[in-house]
Amino acid sequence: MTDPGSRSPDGAQVTIDLAALGRNFKTMRDKSGMAEAAAVIKADAYGLGMTQIVPKLLAMGCQSFFVALEKEGYSARDLAPDADIYVLNGLPAGAARDFAEAGLRPCLISLEQIAEWQDFCRAQGAHPACVFVDTGFNRLGLDEAEVQTLAGDLSLFEDWTLALVASHLACADDTEHPMNRAQLEKFRFARDLLPEAPASLANSGGVLLGPDYCFDMTRIGISLYGGSPHGTDETALESVVTLHAPVLQTRALSAGDSVGYGATFTAARDMTIGIVGLGYGDGLLRSLGNRDTGIAWLMVNNTPAPLIGRMSMDTLAIDLTDIKKPVAPDDVVEIFGPNNPIDTLATKGQTISYELLTGLGGRYNRIYEDN
Repeated sequence: MTDPGSRSPDGAQVTIDLAALGRNFKTMRDKSGMAEAAAVIKADAYGLGMTQIVPKLLAMGCQSFFVALEKEGYSARDLAPDADIYVLNGLPAGAARDFAEAGLRPCLISLEQIAEWQDFCRAQGAHPACVFVDTGFNRLGLDEAEVQTLAGDLSLFEDWTLALVASHLACADDTEHPMNRAQLEKFRFARDLLPEAPASLANSGGVLLGPDYCFDMTRIGISLYGGSPHGTDETALESVVTLHAPVLQTRALSAGDSVGYGATFTAARDMTIGIVGLGYGDGLLRSLGNRDTGIAWLMVNNTPAPLIGRMSMDTLAIDLTDIKKPVAPDDVVEIFGPNNPIDTLATKGQTISYELLTGLGGRYNRIYEDN
């Protein structure tokens, strides 16, 4: 790979460290104790590219994957012919045959979906699926009354294989939130009512809550990709993604000059600024510009350079006045990466690292390293 600092990049560049991703998987697998660690690869592996991410995880011994959509399941199956692949958003009406032929495991989220899967399996042969129960998130899954209905009629489990009972934590990003323990108890109650099967509750944040939450399988998402499930750098693992962009031009401002759309930033002193080739058209949040609370910064020569003015579709402006080493066109700015953690930047934009990663657009030059 060419060092981004030694050439003139044609636009912004994303560097994805597959070796770091592999180490993050191993770390979270170890923290999962006796539970199997599954990888969440929905949204094209959180925007990083399923085609490159899945083979690395397979090489690390990952055997189970979770996607959100049926079409994501087909992409994952092409990459992982022998893996267990679960589809979180349930079984679309009429899709049972397609799921079965692709070896996809639907997370059944309603009694109607369970009935459709059972009817198909009764006619075509048993296939595995997950029953997904709601334990207070109120997003997807069977509620307590529906679980009671299932428990009262075990014939509903005939002719198909219950491979997993799962739920999802709402507040695992807050280790002290009382809902964590409440959901744990509701999940234990639901699991004990249903036929014996492996159980899964913990996402990345759930794993960090401790062994009580890990059950038989954990579902590792943001921790794989270098973000923190708590939105703070303290619980982030190794940085996986580095986003660089070139300085297109430097400009000298006099006190009173304004910058960008709406003239929302006015120089209070003579300044030097850099115009960087990256904007909201590349998935960077427009809200990062002109923050009323806190200052979002990028890294130039390992020194923070504050964002100023409104972000444009293709460019943004940074303050270079206090950067000691002169900055010139084609020098490279680190948007986020090892020197500017993604969670730090996300906090400045009042969002989370998940959104920054999944928002990475298609205009980047992508470099995959595995050293």
